[in-house]
Amino acid sequence: MALLGTSRWISLASMLVVAAVGSGGCAADEAAAVSSDDGSSRDDITQVDQTKVKRQSIGNCWLYATTSWLEALNNAATNEEQNTSESWLTYWHWFEQLANGRASKEISTGGSYGTAAALIERYGLMNEGDFVPAEADAEMSNRQKSALDKINASLKSGTLSEPTARRDRAKVRAELDAAWGLSDEQIARIDRVFGPGVERTLDRSRQASDAAAANKVIRASDFRARLKDPATGEFVTGTLADAIGTGAFPWAPRSGKFAFNEVDYPSRSGDRRAFWKRVQRALHDEIPVITSWKVDFNALTRDSRFSKVELDRRGPGKQGGHMTVMHDYQAEVPGIGLLAAGRQATPEEMEKALEDDTVIQFVRVKNSWGGIRPDRWDTSIIAGYHDLEMGYIDGPIKECSQDATGNTDTTNCTSEVTPLWDVVLPPGY
Repeated sequence: MALLGTSRWISLASMLVVAAVGSGGCAADEAAAVSSDDGSSRDDITQVDQTKVKRQSIGNCWLYATTSWLEALNNAATNEEQNTSESWLTYWHWFEQLANGRASKEISTGGSYGTAAALIERYGLMNEGDFVPAEADAEMSNRQKSALDKINASLKSGTLSEPTARRDRAKVRAELDAAWGLSDEQIARIDRVFGPGVERTLDRSRQASDAAAANKVIRASDFRARLKDPATGEFVTGTLADAIGTGAFPWAPRSGKFAFNEVDYPSRSGDRRAFWKRVQRALHDEIPVITSWKVDFNALTRDSRFSKVELDRRGPGKQGGHMTVMHDYQAEVPGIGLLAAGRQATPEEMEKALEDDTVIQFVRVKNSWGGIRPDRWDTSIIAGYHDLEMGYIDGPIKECSQDATGNTDTTNCTSEVTPLWDVVLPPGY
């Protein structure tokens, strides 16, 4: 995993491990929490308006985390659940790699919140049913995997194996359109907004921006979001454009009054309580928090927890980088006792939970490994959600070497790391 500036970039190898090995889920425990079959819950300390759980088929969890985050912001503003397309953003991520000379042998599926925000700024969003109609209601996109295989084959021995072809942006588009199985009508819509060779983008072209809505492209400025004004402390209905702000590079901080940014987990244990207070305040305000962390699957228990005790018992296993969206937490609060995840807290309890002596036991995250996966665990409080215990979050855990295919060499673990990397927070927290 590479660290670019303040942005944690999740590599292809690590994401393939998460996609292939880590996909998992199980039915919710109805007695423990009020949950729905789609993996959403509204009976929690924090009341974050999450949308349905999905399941990644390739190493693009960072896009699933980002779409979950923006859908939650929109749901809170509109009380309507959207199903935005991770495939749409994946398509443009691949286009930029190919057209800008960053892929000659194989597509990288890894990225970061900053990469996702920049893609949205340039290409907007699209609903899943408008980009891959056959997967409008699917939990997992098989099209992403088949398209990746086709593009990598083209890079190896097909049209895109020739450098001159990769420099031809229209030809790159044509290969992507074929790999994704886009219809003539879909291709024409993309052409009308961006041009056959992507001569225009939403952030730089009035023509592209004006053509977007009629061609089913959703500009960030047209996608409503519930935000908190950092100056007044009042909640307002803004837009996704406000939330992502602007940035010169994917690894650079995002600028803007409401712009969310990555916040690194402190290396010093004495600084961590202040960090968690910031996270708690955001969750108390029903703001979803994107979370980047290192997975070791030998820490995963059969009841969907990531436990340091379990990892110590089993020893290192498959490892990889991952991004999820924080949903809730559980803590021991002075004067109150256990403030349990899954139980709606009062304002007084939430204020008390911000005291220095509060001990967070775990955070609950919405994942992109699917809702029902008994091959990975037996029970789950909410289908598709996982509890990251503080013992695991703080580590340290052994970091093992990985080969080019993403397999972990558990006999070669030469360093120790803290699994939690960073979170994404708005200004004022």
